[in-house]
Amino acid sequence: MNRLVRKCRKFITLQNREKLWVALLFLLSGIARAVILILPFRRIAPYLGQHYQNAQLAAVVTEKQLHTASQIGLVTELTAKHTPWQSKCLVQAMMARCLLGYYGIPYVLYLGVAKSTAWHDARDIEDNALIAHAWLSVGPSIITGNDGHTAFTIVSTFVAPSIINSSSMNRQDTHAI
Repeated sequence: MNRLVRKCRKFITLQNREKLWVALLFLLSGIARAVILILPFRRIAPYLGQHYQNAQLAAVVTEKQLHTASQIGLVTELTAKHTPWQSKCLVQAMMARCLLGYYGIPYVLYLGVAKSTAWHDARDIEDNALIAHAWLSVGPSIITGNDGHTAFTIVSTFVAPSIINSSSMNRQDTHAI
């Protein structure tokens, strides 16, 4: 009972916009989870953004966009902790991507792989098995999937469709964002 009271108090302290985000993200997480379980990835990929090889990129954003994106990332992670289904990295990236798209904030979504020995949290996975991770960045900040993303090799990059042909994207070949 105390746990439920703490969760309610935490929810009450959120701003009205963030409360709306929690409700929307909860719904989106269920949809994203179902889509991942039902559809093959090739059907999901076009909705993640414009595929842009496996490059490490950064979208140029304003301070206001970065602040909003950071709030979206925090609310996304908060919501993902309280869903009755698994809302891991790809689901979180898909949830946040929807809100970023709504607000017109440029993003870069990464998909990466690593051997299980390289990832410290690979419980119940055979040694040397490949594991996947997804993370979403806005400008220099990673807003979802930040935990351990450096252990993963980027295999696919998706960017907001609105920025693929604009000058608001910089290629960064040698260092992390």
